[in-house]
Amino acid sequence: MHHTPDQKTASHITIESASFVSFETIQLEIVREYESVPVQIEQNGRPIDYMVEQQHVTESGMIEQILRLYEPISLETMYTVFHPGQKTTVIVPREIVRSEEFERRFSYDGPLGVSFTPHGMEVTVWSPVALSMWITVHDDTNHRELERFHMHRGSRGEWNGEVPKAFEGMLYRLEVKTPVDTRQVVDPYARAVSLNGEYGVLMDVERFVNEQVEQAPRPALWKATDAVIYELHIRDFTSHPSSKSRLKGLYGGVTEKGVQTKEGHSAGLDYLKELGVTHVQLLPVHDFGSVDEATRMPYNWGYDPIHWFSLEGSYASSPDVPMSRVFEYASLVADLHQAGLRVVTDVVMNHIYIREHSPLEALVPYYYFRYEHDGTVANGTGVGNDTASERYMMRRMIVDFVSYFATTYRVDGFRFDLMGIHDVETMNQVRAALDKVDPSILVYGEGWDLATPLGQSLKATSQNAARMPRIGHFNDMIRDALKGSTFNDRERGFISGNEWREWELRECLTGAVHIPNVTVGRFPSPTYSINYAEAHDNYTIYDKLQLSCEGIDEETRLAMQRLANAVVITSQGIPFIHAGQEFGRTKHGVENSYNSPDHINHFDWDLRDARMNEIEYVKTLLKLRRLHTCFRYDSRQEVIDHFTFLPSPPGVIIYELTASHSYDAWQRVRVYVNGTFENLSFESDAKWNVYVQGKTASLVPLERNPSHIQAESLSMTILAC
Repeated sequence: MHHTPDQKTASHITIESASFVSFETIQLEIVREYESVPVQIEQNGRPIDYMVEQQHVTESGMIEQILRLYEPISLETMYTVFHPGQKTTVIVPREIVRSEEFERRFSYDGPLGVSFTPHGMEVTVWSPVALSMWITVHDDTNHRELERFHMHRGSRGEWNGEVPKAFEGMLYRLEVKTPVDTRQVVDPYARAVSLNGEYGVLMDVERFVNEQVEQAPRPALWKATDAVIYELHIRDFTSHPSSKSRLKGLYGGVTEKGVQTKEGHSAGLDYLKELGVTHVQLLPVHDFGSVDEATRMPYNWGYDPIHWFSLEGSYASSPDVPMSRVFEYASLVADLHQAGLRVVTDVVMNHIYIREHSPLEALVPYYYFRYEHDGTVANGTGVGNDTASERYMMRRMIVDFVSYFATTYRVDGFRFDLMGIHDVETMNQVRAALDKVDPSILVYGEGWDLATPLGQSLKATSQNAARMPRIGHFNDMIRDALKGSTFNDRERGFISGNEWREWELRECLTGAVHIPNVTVGRFPSPTYSINYAEAHDNYTIYDKLQLSCEGIDEETRLAMQRLANAVVITSQGIPFIHAGQEFGRTKHGVENSYNSPDHINHFDWDLRDARMNEIEYVKTLLKLRRLHTCFRYDSRQEVIDHFTFLPSPPGVIIYELTASHSYDAWQRVRVYVNGTFENLSFESDAKWNVYVQGKTASLVPLERNPSHIQAESLSMTILAC
């Protein structure tokens, strides 16, 4: 029986849902009254045959049927199902896009996004389930549609369309029709976007950067443990009222030279250089959705990505000029390189801002995101969706992104937000792709074990670190050992007198590697351990101490802060410092300041003036770390050979290090970490020189050959000979 137009417009719903489970089977949910009425299936309006393979009643009282077709489906055509005389339902390829067969048929390795030729531009988009696709070109001033170009489907589900060269620089979108709906979306591989990411831009970003930005070579990095990472939010760095930056809140403000504080001390780029860090890790710079780029309000960290390959406009001097953000970010990277600093990009590809509005969901519905067994969207990230990195084209997008930023913008490192959402194989492919660009590029992330439907052995968690060579992990053990549990505001850590945290800190001082009969170990080598006590997330050290140590005076609190900084800098592994941590940054008790105003988040340049001694202490420790090999072992064997714990009273850790090279001026080093509230004295057993003691760190001896070693309360003492 043929389906007449009248029947197609009937309004009575008898079929709740219809989806392809495989290329031969369809799953229907039917209203129970129609249990015995056969359905009609059509392909582009032509009836096709089937058989009922299974049928049962669901918990909700619906009838679930599995229908088997006699011929495999073609994703290039529309399939509908209906009861005679009742409403038509489009059969959507929901489960089929997550099948192994779909991956085998449609995994695609060719170009994506806009490719430029002497005669024009070719746009390539992957969408095996699309029924049609058009490129719409829009005027760059009033966004009026100027022209549309039909795209043609390739054998692997890719769609290609050509745009004449006359339209270069104009805005573009994709109009895609799938069995789910018809929508206009931005190309997910767009390298440049308009204000608030509303359109892609037909511009050759790679060529633009090469022609417009004078590049500087990457600063040298011989091994991962030579790195010192400094985490910075672009807006925070210049938003303080006393900041004299002419580029407040902008990309250019990070690398502004010659800026000073009210007291005449260095600010801006000069401050970063003087501090002695090697890498500047910027909070997200991809195009994100929570800030109106025109007004640059409200404040947000930016962990809500919309377009990964394009840049955020609220940090650009002219957010309505698409290439402004490209030029200024590329210049930021080049200026930091010129200053001897490397740059790390924060990769937030574990989720998308609003899945329902995402180009990914429009182009290939149900493919790019994970689903629980009951069909609900996975939410291990806690923000509404988890991307499915284990699927070929999502994995490819992650690898393509890091390769693109490493080559086009010359980025030197990638920090993966909620890396545990991703899978091991994806992270290994990221590492392999970046090794082809430059093996010194850092890769590290948050290896937390999150509740996403991926097997434990497949997750890119810290527990699986050994299966991801040369990928670092944030070491939350050292964080909580130092300042107390992140999840218990009142708990104290080692720096605030909690001796029970001593064993955890011992584990971490070694780079969290296994030393036979000494440590349990967490990582294969120190290069895996990103040592930190503070980051943009959670309380700053200073604020945590205010909560957990009520009643202590300011001097004691700063001593605790200083001890935490000293441990992070001198432990084996890679030190990570949150901007302002060096002088006791406060967010005035706000634990999660992702959308708090500037007066909570800003980098306080007045506090930088007030706590010069704290900054000098950190600067000197960083110089000592850079000068002496004993703080930068890069293999487990080196730690085993050169690191020794010595007997010590409770609340105190004493260990010795030996130089890994004969040319090091410090051949033997002893470190005292005193987490007690007592000043302690230890008999000297060698001709030691004292370089760090109490609140002072020095490049020249503070004391030579003392008869007794003084380990002041809540402090680190370092001796060498």
